[in-house]
Amino acid sequence: MQDRTRILHLTDLHLRQALSGTAKRPERLSRDMPAVLARLAGQMDALDADVVVVSGDLLDIPDEYIDGTNADPAWRAETAAASVADYRLFRDLLENLGLPFVAVPGNHDVPELFDTAFADQASMRDVAGLRFVCFRDGLNARREPVRDDEGRALFDRALADGAPQVHVQHYMIDPPTFAQWRYHYTDADWYRDRINAAGCVRALLSGHYHPGSHLVSDTGVHYSVPPAFCSAPFPFRLIDVGPAGVLGIQDRSVDNG
Repeated sequence: MQDRTRILHLTDLHLRQALSGTAKRPERLSRDMPAVLARLAGQMDALDADVVVVSGDLLDIPDEYIDGTNADPAWRAETAAASVADYRLFRDLLENLGLPFVAVPGNHDVPELFDTAFADQASMRDVAGLRFVCFRDGLNARREPVRDDEGRALFDRALADGAPQVHVQHYMIDPPTFAQWRYHYTDADWYRDRINAAGCVRALLSGHYHPGSHLVSDTGVHYSVPPAFCSAPFPFRLIDVGPAGVLGIQDRSVDNG
């Protein structure tokens, strides 16, 4: 890999444009996201990033669509069409940043609709000199993060490969985090112990927990969650990764630089 790869990591945008309304929580400025991303595009030269990573909740698709509690066919068709339009808008906004990007869906996304604009986002790909391993995980009936057999197989394959890598997923592995909900995986300890022992994972980039967090393990693995981008001042994180590990982290925002 190159001497330094700078990742611009943003998460939890909860965008709505073609989708009607806004997120249920008023601090999530869903309808402001296109304009804020356009402002971020104007700052890209100064940020000197190499790749953009978005770790889930690109959109704010209504819960009643995702959980099926609203079964009205006309409403579901209208919501799906609006979601597809917003995913395509989101992709245009990412491309306007002028860098390669990596994106995974979160719990407010619908993977099949996400793929109408992001089907090229492979589960393991080399971008800007780094190997990104991308997981599409979900929530169980208790709203706890879980990884299915396909995700576990990808995890095993990535660690066996041994290349310097960054894992991207919506949910947290470390530190264990509880607020209204559990934000880390039901088997997070198992993943954490294997990651810390592997020697090839430089960082895990997650979202979901809107206040954000940052932890460095005893073996130097960075577990990073930036604060949610959807709330002012629209924060994001810059992460510099070198061949031997993370070189530095900066917390920035669109409003405050």
